[in-house]
Amino acid sequence: EMGLEPAISAMVCFDKAVSKIAKNVGFDLKAKSERGEARPHPFREMYQELISLTPQRDGSSNRRSRTRKDILRATLELVEMGKPLTVQSIANQSGVSKPTIYRYYNSPEEIERDAFMSEIAADRAVSIFNSVSQTVSEETDVRQRVHLLARTMPQMINANSAFLRSLMVQHYRRPDERPEWFSSLVQQLINNVLEPVRRQLTVQDYRHLCTLLAAHLMADGYLIIEDRAKSFGVTAGETTRIAVDLLLDRYLGTTSMLGASPRYPAAG
Repeated sequence: EMGLEPAISAMVCFDKAVSKIAKNVGFDLKAKSERGEARPHPFREMYQELISLTPQRDGSSNRRSRTRKDILRATLELVEMGKPLTVQSIANQSGVSKPTIYRYYNSPEEIERDAFMSEIAADRAVSIFNSVSQTVSEETDVRQRVHLLARTMPQMINANSAFLRSLMVQHYRRPDERPEWFSSLVQQLINNVLEPVRRQLTVQDYRHLCTLLAAHLMADGYLIIEDRAKSFGVTAGETTRIAVDLLLDRYLGTTSMLGASPRYPAAG
C-alpha cells in the first residue's frame, strides 16, 4: 500500500498539473463565484485530509505536545478550583480552541483521566507529599514520626481536597488505567517515615507494616476511615491514633514509645 507521504507527493504533482491545465484553457481557479465565494479547489479537501494524517515533523510534534500539556494543565487547574469540567471551560482556561481540543480528546472525562495520568499531576502530587515528608523527617523517634504523619494527613487533605479526591476517583476507576506514579509516591513517603527502624525488622514484617500504615494514613485510606468513623459517631483522628498504636505495638513493641501517644486535634 502507498504510504501517506508518497500519496501527498502524488497529490501535489496532480494539483500542479490541474492548475496548469486550467490556466491553458483559460479557467481561473482563484476566481470567485457569482455569490462572491471562492471556488472549491479541485482535490483541496482530500489534500488537506492527507496533510492532517501525515506523521508530524519535530517542530509540529513539539507544538502538539505543548498544546496537549496546556489542555491537561488547565484541566487540573479547574479541578483544584472545583469548577465543572466541560470542553468549553477547558478551552477558556487553556486558551486552546474547542475544535483543537476535540482533535485530541472525545470528552471531558477522557481529558480528566489523561490529566491525572500525566507528569503534570505527578509533579503536583510530589509537591504536596514532599512538604509532609520534610515535616515528618524532623522527628527522630519512629512512633512520633508516624503519629505526626497521621495528624498531618487531614490537614493535607483539607488543603488539597479537590485534587486528592479526584485523584482517588481516577486511581480506583479502572485497574488498568491507574496513575502508576501514585503508588510509588505512597511507598516513598511510608519508607521515609519508617526509615529509623527499617533494618530492625524482617523484610516481611517491614512490608506488612508499610502496607498497613499506608492503608490507614494515606489520603484514600484516611477518607475511608473518616467516612466510617462518622457512621459510628466517633472521630477519624482518634480512630486513626488507636489503629496506629496497635500497629506499632504489634511490630515495634511498646518500648519504642517515648511517652504517651499524642491526642489528635479534630480535622478542620
